[in-house]
Amino acid sequence: MNAVSAKSLVAELRRLLMPWGFAVLLPMPMLLGVSDTAVVDTAIVYLALGAAWLAAEAFREGGEPLTFSRWRTRMISLSICVVADALIFTILGISAGVKSNIPLPVLAVLGVTPALGLVPWLALRLRQPYCAIVIGALIVGAIKIAACVVARIVYGPEFIALGYVAGDWQTAKLMISIMWAGTVAVSILGLVACSRRFAAS
Repeated sequence: MNAVSAKSLVAELRRLLMPWGFAVLLPMPMLLGVSDTAVVDTAIVYLALGAAWLAAEAFREGGEPLTFSRWRTRMISLSICVVADALIFTILGISAGVKSNIPLPVLAVLGVTPALGLVPWLALRLRQPYCAIVIGALIVGAIKIAACVVARIVYGPEFIALGYVAGDWQTAKLMISIMWAGTVAVSILGLVACSRRFAAS
């Protein structure tokens, strides 16, 4: 396996500079506008969408075939951009005094996880970057619905009134844990599937 060259990594980072700037700016009005905990959830959705768009742009098809070395270079550059995105989001949120039930750094990391596995896998499978974003969002939405179904089974018909599917960590620990665990799991599976596909070729 060829090592990732610094020159190709810098070229990939330059290519992602504009989408990365968009991904950083997208959640900022929601994050810095209001410090209410309900708004933090919306800001995380915008952070995740920005990171997903960045991942789709990273794996947009070019003229040349994608080898294992190129895939690895793109994944490293995407990871650098996504980690920087989550870090800036966290620092600005903490600086602005944003409050959340789950620590903001944890939410930021969980929010960008699909951009590192699920979206690249979908973009490569479908060969349609924007379709990958939509289907990725639908998969995460389906995981959340499944988590709500589990909450309904466990807590009974009054589960909504009792707050077991709310965005509050104090009352909806089961639903939130299942949703994030499922999201991380499908992202890891996507990353492993991509890695095996290119390692075998």
